[in-house]
Amino acid sequence: MRHSWDTFVDEPPSVAQGGNGVVIPGCPACHKRINTNDQYLRHLSDDVLPVILRKVFEIAGDSTSK
Repeated sequence: MRHSWDTFVDEPPSVAQGGNGVVIPGCPACHKRINTNDQYLRHLSDDVLPVILRKVFEIAGDSTSK
């Protein structure tokens, strides 16, 4: 799973890495802030799933035209 509800370091790097940035709860793959379970599920359904479905239908369309 590329997308997860975890944390990521906002730019500039966090204090732990020698900078003055902060650690943000959210999706590390998208760098999208997510604070609640509902926001995470909406992120998956609104941002992630359409891209996956588009790729699947493109692949399915290519295989049926051969």
